[in-house]
Amino acid sequence: MFLRHEGFLGALGAFMSYEKHGLGDLMVHQLVERFPMGSPYIGGNVHGPPLGDLNEKISWMEKFILKGTEITAPVPMAPPGTTSLGGFEVPSSKGDILRPDASKLNVGVLHLVPSLEIFPLLADPKTYEPNTIDLSDPGELEYWFTVLSGHLPDLVDKAVASEGGTDDAKRRGDAFARAFSAHLARLMEEPAAYGKLGLANLLELREECLREFHFFDAYRSIKQRENEASLAVLPDLLMEIDSMNEETRLLTLVEGVLAANIFDWGSRACVDLYHKGTIIEIYRMSRNKMQRPWRIDDFDAFKERMLGFGDNKLHQHKRALLFVDNSGADIVLGMLPLARELLRRGTEVVLVANSLTALNDVTAMELPDIIAEAAKHCDVLRRAAEAGGLLVDAMINIQDGSKGSSSSVPLMVVENGCGSPCIDLRQVSSELAAAAKDADLVILEGMGRCLHTNFNAKLTCDALKLAMVKNQRLAEKLIKGNIYDCVCRFEPGR
Repeated sequence: MFLRHEGFLGALGAFMSYEKHGLGDLMVHQLVERFPMGSPYIGGNVHGPPLGDLNEKISWMEKFILKGTEITAPVPMAPPGTTSLGGFEVPSSKGDILRPDASKLNVGVLHLVPSLEIFPLLADPKTYEPNTIDLSDPGELEYWFTVLSGHLPDLVDKAVASEGGTDDAKRRGDAFARAFSAHLARLMEEPAAYGKLGLANLLELREECLREFHFFDAYRSIKQRENEASLAVLPDLLMEIDSMNEETRLLTLVEGVLAANIFDWGSRACVDLYHKGTIIEIYRMSRNKMQRPWRIDDFDAFKERMLGFGDNKLHQHKRALLFVDNSGADIVLGMLPLARELLRRGTEVVLVANSLTALNDVTAMELPDIIAEAAKHCDVLRRAAEAGGLLVDAMINIQDGSKGSSSSVPLMVVENGCGSPCIDLRQVSSELAAAAKDADLVILEGMGRCLHTNFNAKLTCDALKLAMVKNQRLAEKLIKGNIYDCVCRFEPGR
């Protein structure tokens, strides 16, 4: 039971089946847990391999939910009557609680992802823990489960709408909701069922379930609409920024990142705001409220690093990694103007975005088109985009020294290897790991990347963490503040 629960058997199979490396060459971060809903449930038994056909999977989910309402928690039993549950059998008693584990739900399958690497700028990968929220506290666990469950109906609506609202999309949406709810029910009763549990794991589980039922971009139309609205006002914002002196400009840019980070479809408080104004009205309101000091306010230290102090000369970073967050105002009116300022200072800029969609987060595939539109209004961005060639050429320069020095590429877009609102810096793409080797500044933006995870992460280079707190529980627990408080944490490199 212990071996099965800890996943040693699955890990051993992955080790032995991977021919390119011996056992000593593989690391635990290369084993990523996925959460498929598994095999057909018929009469209490699992028959055949995991389902690959979506229609069959949905049909099985519908049958599973019907039967699952009759299931209560499994009870221990003595050998030899053990099952694949690791010594548990399905009891004959009935109840109204859904217990997916009791029907031998196929969850927590280990997959080898050899392309994922440890972020080379981590100060101490062995002691690094990405999750900030401790879900071993039952009260904390119940709170976040309630948040995720409450957000589920709206998420299903967005997912179905993204697929045209067809009958097929509605059926898949219903199956997704049931699948995710089943996982939550299991974890609520047994938090360690899938291993060590953190908030990042819950958020990734939700995205995995969406993708399993073929919802690959639930916020597609919303992101497109918000990008267009933000790009329309970008020229005026850039003109305003360019009229400022250096010190005022730097503060305005950081304020702009914090203000634009208010747009987050993963936050119930922010979703409520959308009913009170347009995207631009909300952005301007947010900027007007940027009163210092912020809840965590290290801006003066960052300014001193960037602009120098007294007789110190202007500091120029060689390469900056900007971990971006949401589409719309967040990327267009927040992070791109900051990236532009760094480019003007002669710093190479690497925009790091999700490989897969998660809520309304911008992806690496979407960024080149956004930059191309923004470049129409900005010579700095246009020259940088032309010189770097964005994603493809940038990667050639990083990985193949014979085709040019990476220093000749001022602007790059890189996938982070992730499909979640959070990020585990022990599991990043090889492209990001390569780009990070010459970086001396990392900017982490957004609740997921620098509050839910990495709030306490220590790096070997300068690190700036920027976010607007849009969850009351997070505000109270993490920064001892209130909702919409701002975090500007600067940590000089060692």
